[in-house]
Amino acid sequence: MRRNRLFPHHFLIIAGWFAAGAAPGFAAALAHPAPAIPDTGAIRHGKVPVYSAPGVEVTASRYGQDDRLNVSNVTAGELARREPDQDLPLLVQSQPGVFSYSDAGGGLGYTYLKVRGFDQRRVGVLLDGIPLNDPEDHQVWWVDMPDLASDVQDIQLQRGVTGSVGGMTAIGGTVDIVTTPPGERPGTRVALDTGSYAYRRQMLAWDSGRGAGGWATAIRLSRQETAGYRDRSGHEGWAVAWSARRTTARTIDQVGVQTGRELSHHAWDAVPESILAVDRTANMETYHNAVDDFRQPHYQWHHTWFVNDRLTLVSRLYHVRGDGFYENYKAGQSAENYALDLLPGGPATGDNVDLIRRKWVSKRHTGWVPSLVWEQGRGRLLLGGDAYTFHSDHWGEVLWADGFTPDAFTTPLRYHEYTGDKRAWSLYADERWGLGGGLQATANLQYQRKRYTFAQDAVGNFAGDRLNRYTVTDGFFNPKGALDWAVPGAVAGGRLLLYANAGINHREPTDSELFDTWTGGDDLGAQPLFGSRREVSDGHGGVAYVEWSDPLVKPERVVDREFGLGWRGRSLAWSLGGYWMDFTNEIVPYGGVSDDGSGIRGNAGRTRHRGLEFSARAQLGASHVVSVTASRSWDEAVEFIFHDWDGAVYDNAGKPLALFPEYLAMAVWDGQWGEAVRSRLRVRCTGRQWLDNSGLGDRTIDSWTTLDASLWLDLRKAGFIHEGDVSVFAHLRNLADARYETWGYWYGENWKTPAAGRNVAVGIDCGF
Repeated sequence: MRRNRLFPHHFLIIAGWFAAGAAPGFAAALAHPAPAIPDTGAIRHGKVPVYSAPGVEVTASRYGQDDRLNVSNVTAGELARREPDQDLPLLVQSQPGVFSYSDAGGGLGYTYLKVRGFDQRRVGVLLDGIPLNDPEDHQVWWVDMPDLASDVQDIQLQRGVTGSVGGMTAIGGTVDIVTTPPGERPGTRVALDTGSYAYRRQMLAWDSGRGAGGWATAIRLSRQETAGYRDRSGHEGWAVAWSARRTTARTIDQVGVQTGRELSHHAWDAVPESILAVDRTANMETYHNAVDDFRQPHYQWHHTWFVNDRLTLVSRLYHVRGDGFYENYKAGQSAENYALDLLPGGPATGDNVDLIRRKWVSKRHTGWVPSLVWEQGRGRLLLGGDAYTFHSDHWGEVLWADGFTPDAFTTPLRYHEYTGDKRAWSLYADERWGLGGGLQATANLQYQRKRYTFAQDAVGNFAGDRLNRYTVTDGFFNPKGALDWAVPGAVAGGRLLLYANAGINHREPTDSELFDTWTGGDDLGAQPLFGSRREVSDGHGGVAYVEWSDPLVKPERVVDREFGLGWRGRSLAWSLGGYWMDFTNEIVPYGGVSDDGSGIRGNAGRTRHRGLEFSARAQLGASHVVSVTASRSWDEAVEFIFHDWDGAVYDNAGKPLALFPEYLAMAVWDGQWGEAVRSRLRVRCTGRQWLDNSGLGDRTIDSWTTLDASLWLDLRKAGFIHEGDVSVFAHLRNLADARYETWGYWYGENWKTPAAGRNVAVGIDCGF
């Protein structure tokens, strides 16, 4: 990617322009040839070892070409033609069973990824073999890694209950991201983009090439901003990514840092359907400074030691820091809840006041991910595990309150504080045998141990029996097995492959899922969802805090069974697979959202998910490729007694589960017109989603279809320039200006998140 020679005067001009364009501000409002069939991720064949390319970019977390048909890839060629105004989750939507969306309605800011309808708390994400999911809330905050896709070499999507590398507890699937390592030759790239909703992006990437001592280094600087499709949904992000690598005859060392800052207006809440009918861009958050301001640097070190031809030892160390806040205006709040009644001359305990609050979080996550690969002739043994420590501090401050003088909060008033600590480790063994005749068997055994401790601190009115503490320890055994058969010889002129696999996985509740359904650890008087409590004495006849045990929200457990077949010929490849997933205590959306915009969730007894997934790719002549992906799922409760907030009891057995799209389908036509022009036409369809688990047909997000078109022009191949690698592009999305929604919930009426109408992004990408 970054491989062309850099001329010093080019670098000075570009760097000066980049610095001038990187001034802060909230925008106005706040050629590559068509890939041949062998590049398809649906069907692979051929002998590929675990470490088949130099560097840490190929890891034991990935499946080789013979291993899985429920695995697909976003290749480097496809990423080179990505839409740079969309975050990484939206770039993976080309894969079967993947659905992505954003709060702001466009492609930047807070974006989310689903696989088979499972939200990203249950989708494992790896970055160069290191887990990205937050240990406390299980989320991946893509917004904290602006323009990450500029560094990505390729992405592998593993659907369903997947491998154990990195201590993952993936249920919907695993997204395995590999970044581009520093190159052998010096070079640079610069990208300038603009588009609808005041979108702008500037990116500068530079490679040193291999230098003295065998070291090569690379750095990327990025800035992106948008006003957002919805009102007051602007986003601005800055990023710096640096990596260095040294290769010897038997070792590879790579270090990397990814850091930056994001500043986003709140658009978390969906919008009542009655308001959307008259205002598609509505945002229920009206406070002008309702912003999220966060930094999350990632530090990594990878060491690969090729002990001999059969043994490879890999060790990864990482550290993730997270610091930031979000701010809101809150009307009619209890003075007691925010400790305002403790201030001299403040309101009485029972009074309600309007105020501005700021919630802070500071996180530290440090871990080690080792693995050992032992090649055994027709077999291969992979041993590994992970261990990490995690600590978080959460606290809230009042910045302003009605009735107080402007200088009353020169020092913000802290009204709550709590900490979360997690210690976890896992071990796994993965054995793969070649049984002959194209048949391969895999067995994977994993054990996980996790311990999470929550403790509220005495601050404001949090004291005595209003202080809660608990410790939850979970141990999980997750066995998995698979059979893959590449049928010998030609079948209908091509290669036929079949697979079957089964596995068990578990996921412990997040910090918010262990607390009260509608409130959390920052709410005075809220109690965690536990069956037993014990008052701990302060030694002076009072209560120091309340210790809780026996959590009522249980870990979810899934048994996943998968099967499928695929065929590959010279100009056509296709695969068809199915899955059947039985859950115990699945944690599902209940409907509504918490005070922080997170969906309310809880256990659902027994549930079942079944589905079919299809992908096909056809080469039409030498210059055109048509690809199709489609999935259909049936997601329903088997045993689910639901108690709503009014005390009513409902039996939801046999009813569809909330926020699982009924179907997903996409068709893409890639065309090459001569050497210089490339086009892409894309149709995307998404099926109905239920907003709660009642099964009522009027509580749904309707199905929708969009049409997109893209064009690229290679200026050198077109004869406009004679040096360098320069291309221009235009992405035209939702050409029919369809009105549709992507996420939501039911709370008195349907609340939905709108998506952007017709929009465009254009830009230029230069290499020297």
